[in-house]
Amino acid sequence: MIAVHLPEKRVSPIDDEDLPEGTVRFEGLDDAIIGVGSQHSKPLKIVYSATLIIEELMKREGWSFDDAQEYFDFNIGCLWAGDGTPIIVYEAFDING
Repeated sequence: MIAVHLPEKRVSPIDDEDLPEGTVRFEGLDDAIIGVGSQHSKPLKIVYSATLIIEELMKREGWSFDDAQEYFDFNIGCLWAGDGTPIIVYEAFDING
């Protein structure tokens, strides 16, 4: 398995004016945005890192990993808000090293 290393800094913020109407943005989680993405013929969507969302919840709320993971699973990871629902990337990590 190959470890995924995320960039330390984002190149530029995503401007809402550049995104289609109805695009969903998770309030207070801009630091977890890793880009934009789409499928063929579908509108652009904001792409978030699940890992960065959980890290931000831990930092912002003072939660343990388990508490942040549980909140993420029940309130963010399962969200469907129509065609503008963000894409969430679940990174693969090498658990052996």
